[in-house]
Amino acid sequence: MSSTPSPALTRWTGPLAGVVVLALLVVFAVLLPKATGGSNAEDPLDLPDTLPGGYTAADRGEAFAGSYEAEEAETLAGRQASARQHSDEVLDEVYDYAAETRTYASEDLTTAVFVQAFRAPGGAFAPETISGEEAAATGAASQELVREGDAICIVQRPAVDPAAGAPQDAAPSYVSCQRSEGDLTVQATASGLPAADLVELLDAAWDAVA
Repeated sequence: MSSTPSPALTRWTGPLAGVVVLALLVVFAVLLPKATGGSNAEDPLDLPDTLPGGYTAADRGEAFAGSYEAEEAETLAGRQASARQHSDEVLDEVYDYAAETRTYASEDLTTAVFVQAFRAPGGAFAPETISGEEAAATGAASQELVREGDAICIVQRPAVDPAAGAPQDAAPSYVSCQRSEGDLTVQATASGLPAADLVELLDAAWDAVA
């Protein structure tokens, strides 16, 4: 293993890290569950260390072991652990129910998935605008609201050039999904993943904490 960051690692810790920051802003500002504690509001949550398809929690050194030497991998994981701890502390201060956050890295470090779990009913979940059919026809950037399995997803797609043959249904630039039943809500956010793939990861996180 080399101590020089691989291109994949650079992509994960750079632009995709920015996507996670964006997800934090959007989720904290708009998509948090209702602040009403249920009968099991204090039950602890324990998001898993791994998710299907080779995703590993980024606060564990194993997430970076394939691209970094052990000491550097642990340093990166430590930074992620500190960020996770801060997020959880903020949620604990603001809300009167259990809440937990965790970020997961794909095996090749090209994708970051941000997951939040709450012992509370879900709140309103929708983009600020929902694009019409003309967006797909003209190749304009779009925002969609779709149901995928047991989750509701916001799907953002970048602008494309129809003349260049780029499909409007190519990998989305941003997807955020929420599943809520009773007093449990789980949310997941990622860049470049189809909604169905993200919901598969969300469901695995759900099963771990339900």
